[in-house]
Amino acid sequence: MNRPSLKLGLAAALALGSPLAAALPEDRTQPIQLEASRGQLDQKTGVSVYEGNVVITQGSMRLNADTVTIHVKDNNFQRMEAVGNPVNLRYKQAADKPELQGTSQRVDYDVAGAKVTMSGNARLVQGQDVFTGEQIEYNLKDDVVKARGAGSNGRIQFTIQPQTAAPSPPRAGKKP
Repeated sequence: MNRPSLKLGLAAALALGSPLAAALPEDRTQPIQLEASRGQLDQKTGVSVYEGNVVITQGSMRLNADTVTIHVKDNNFQRMEAVGNPVNLRYKQAADKPELQGTSQRVDYDVAGAKVTMSGNARLVQGQDVFTGEQIEYNLKDDVVKARGAGSNGRIQFTIQPQTAAPSPPRAGKKP
């Protein structure tokens, strides 16, 4: 593959990858940056593979992995698979929510289903809330987290901190 078509392929894969940042609205208008030790694009299959300390950023979204595979079909980003030891993912969904941070051995992103699936010793943290299990699925459209355990006990763990209640106003006739 010659250099111009590799650059064109990389640019196309990155431009089509923008749905990955389903985070802050302003993130969608930010450029996508990809760094890796090496990359390969098969223009016939639409599959690009990036290896060696892969870092993908767009606005508040950041993904670090050992290997990232991006699938493009008919000029549309279909899915992404990231593998690492571990894969680290973080992004800020909204200005009023804490940053979401995840780690696992593998991250699969399905564009059509708007789902991020983390598998292999998965851990998802948002503020003080922590979800751990063998597999964690995060539905970006509905903001729903599902987890599944593995091993002999097949257990998952959720730690969800209680909402802090606003102090109630003093009642009439009572001094604070």
